[in-house]
Amino acid sequence: MIVVSKLLDKFKTRIIPFVFTNGNSVPGNLRENELIGSIANAIATNVGKLSPQVIRKDSKGMTIKNDPLSKLLNIRPCLEMSTYDFLYRIASDLVYTSNAFAILFYDESFLNITSIQPVTVTRYNIFEDAQGNIFFKFTWDYDNKEYTVPYQSVIHIKGRYNKKRFMGTPPDLDLQSTLDLLETTYQGIKNSVKNSATLRGYLKYNNFIDDKTLQQKVNEFQTAYMSASNEGGIGGLDNAMEFKEITQRPATIQTLQMQFFRENIYRYYNLNEKILTSTANAEEWNAFYENVIEPIAIQLSLEFMFKCLTERERGFGNKIIFTANRLQYASIDTRLKMIEALFDRGLMTINEGRDIMYLPPVEDGDVRMISLNYVNVDNQDIYQVGKGGGSSAKFVKQKILGV
Repeated sequence: MIVVSKLLDKFKTRIIPFVFTNGNSVPGNLRENELIGSIANAIATNVGKLSPQVIRKDSKGMTIKNDPLSKLLNIRPCLEMSTYDFLYRIASDLVYTSNAFAILFYDESFLNITSIQPVTVTRYNIFEDAQGNIFFKFTWDYDNKEYTVPYQSVIHIKGRYNKKRFMGTPPDLDLQSTLDLLETTYQGIKNSVKNSATLRGYLKYNNFIDDKTLQQKVNEFQTAYMSASNEGGIGGLDNAMEFKEITQRPATIQTLQMQFFRENIYRYYNLNEKILTSTANAEEWNAFYENVIEPIAIQLSLEFMFKCLTERERGFGNKIIFTANRLQYASIDTRLKMIEALFDRGLMTINEGRDIMYLPPVEDGDVRMISLNYVNVDNQDIYQVGKGGGSSAKFVKQKILGV
């Protein structure tokens, strides 16, 4: 991090933490669990689809800005990541540890943001100096080096923010019992399948025999009668031994038990198996969006707006929002009804309607159309036959078209 020291020099204060420990180790065992990995991928994939916009709202209406910060957020927040990768990383870290971090980098003047770097940390601490400045100290897993930066320069997204002052509550302790029981069930099934597939029977010797000779006799029996060369399938034994066959029973998978454990984890993350397998319908996906994706989008919007915009910019109505296409799981009929309802009222352009139907844009399609089938009941004659002269007709046209 080239500008970390410069970032600290900006504060010109000596760091005297009043709350400081050796740092908090980030739990990492959830990253090795396949079920949590599937959940993280499902959530992060949909968060990655969010579209960041820098907008300005004032008395004249809303303007979507195309300034350097907007381009940075929409194309490549940092050198090695696209916007999708950037949001995916933040969301996956949030699932695994309930905390996701990204560091803001500035130019020499500290007025313009040049990049936003997500960091997965192995140790961290947030503390305050005597002057009330808050700092973020962390060990980056990329190079295993320790850095300290002002907290104002850290995008910090939290999950289950209910115990500590700065940090979200990691899910490890909450999920540990369920994950242990699920792993125990997996291991039981694995051992059952392994044993049933390998042990076919045993030889009982009626006379005393030492271990070495016993193993030799077993190997001879296997070679003679239990190999592919024994085409007849018949073996012979004398009075010195007996063969006891073990009936092989297929391993019983505790489906209901496993499903209960899995659903307990799904409930923790507010989703279900249909979200993981991409078989959710529009209602199920909207519920997932409203309970999981939208809260993350709100956090991203508020955190980016406060950390990336100055107080003066916020005062002039500038905001950063993260939006999503909530129609991606809607049926074709639902999309058509929405287009019919919005298009002829001038709320949607041709290309926006085509985008809802997953069709490519067309030339001159960024225009809004409005139906003339709606008119004030007191002006019906003017609209239908043009009574009242050109000025009255022009007045109605202005009212209908809003011009």
